[in-house]
Amino acid sequence: MKSPPHILIDTSFLLPTLGIRVEKRVLKILPLLRRFRVHFLREGLLEAMWIILKRVPPSQLERVEKGLRIIALNYKPLEPPIVAYLEANRLYHKGHRDFIDNLYYATALTSKVPFLTIDYKLVEFLERKGYPTEGVVFTPEDLE
Repeated sequence: MKSPPHILIDTSFLLPTLGIRVEKRVLKILPLLRRFRVHFLREGLLEAMWIILKRVPPSQLERVEKGLRIIALNYKPLEPPIVAYLEANRLYHKGHRDFIDNLYYATALTSKVPFLTIDYKLVEFLERKGYPTEGVVFTPEDLE
């Protein structure tokens, strides 16, 4: 039996599991992730927790806890190699000012794991700067 393809998901795809409302296009894609071996970055989980700190009162953390357990059971962390941190830094200085997004892309590129994102500004930036996106970056429309 063939193993499922790997995919790295950005923070937007972690948020609904943690009880945070997201765009409909994210929710539409979640069932399709069953076809993949899903990876996330711990840095992305940290980014999600920053959002939770702003939106979820401490009295309502049960849903967050449940979501963290689901993520731990169903998704695999992907460790960015050192070169990914350096490339993310270069992307930042070339003009894309979201270091976590840059780290997702650089990790996907160096680890050869496709990256699923809804950040069209990142994709446009990468293409404008001549970075490869074909087979590296997927948007929800690519999976439908």
